[in-house]
Amino acid sequence: MNTSLALKEKYWPDFVKACESQWKCGGTRYALSENKEFTDLVCEAVGTGFIGGTMIKYIGEVINMKKHGEQIPEVNFFKLAVYSFIWWLKEKENVTDRDKGEEFSFGGDIEDEVRRDNR
Repeated sequence: MNTSLALKEKYWPDFVKACESQWKCGGTRYALSENKEFTDLVCEAVGTGFIGGTMIKYIGEVINMKKHGEQIPEVNFFKLAVYSFIWWLKEKENVTDRDKGEEFSFGGDIEDEVRRDNR
């Protein structure tokens, strides 16, 4: 299957819906308090590199399953996307405009909301 712009536009809403389901479920399952998850606690203890390590674990599982002809659980792709999102949230204050690249833009300022949620 080719990944044309039209195909991505067609399936993007499904992908976003699945990712939203994943982070809402994880947010409940791993809640430490109303505004903090166990992922936050681990990142405070060992740094945000923990998220990258977790992503590598899921990528390794996908590679091994593919190598052995096994069906890759679809949820693994959504977990990778959600961990990318969480890592971006935690690191976005350290990203400069130059690091973002010219294609990066979104309509809205979420910094205040992120800071409020991190309290």
